[in-house]
Amino acid sequence: MKKLLTALVIAWMLGACTGANTTPEDEIREYIDRGIAAAENRDSAELAEMVDAQYQDKNGMDKKQLRSMLHFYFLRHKNIYLFRKIDEIVLLSKQAAHVSLYVAMAGSAISDASMLANLRARVYRFELELVKPDGEWLLKSARWQAASPGDLQ
Repeated sequence: MKKLLTALVIAWMLGACTGANTTPEDEIREYIDRGIAAAENRDSAELAEMVDAQYQDKNGMDKKQLRSMLHFYFLRHKNIYLFRKIDEIVLLSKQAAHVSLYVAMAGSAISDASMLANLRARVYRFELELVKPDGEWLLKSARWQAASPGDLQ
């Protein structure tokens, strides 16, 4: 289960937009939204591109292992729907950030947090470390723990 969650973290970490009027917080929100979309589309290749080459999580998983796990998870799950709530974005520098967010995962569409109980969705709190070495945000590491549907309210 922990490896599955690590794989889904990648889902939240796609594409950083670097427009002239875009703040770093905006870039990170766009990055997370693109990751959600990629995960729901079961696109492990796109997700893997958004992970830092030096990715390492608390379980010792590296980028290659993470990509393999994503591929396996997507083969096993026909439908993936995610619902997120960003709790906090902390810019540590121009090239590093910490993000705390809650994510609900279900096999049916989640239009709002009130649906979570009916869908038997699993909810997790993620702590993400992002880096921006070459103009794009990348996932450097991730931690997670179970949370409750009330955390998404």
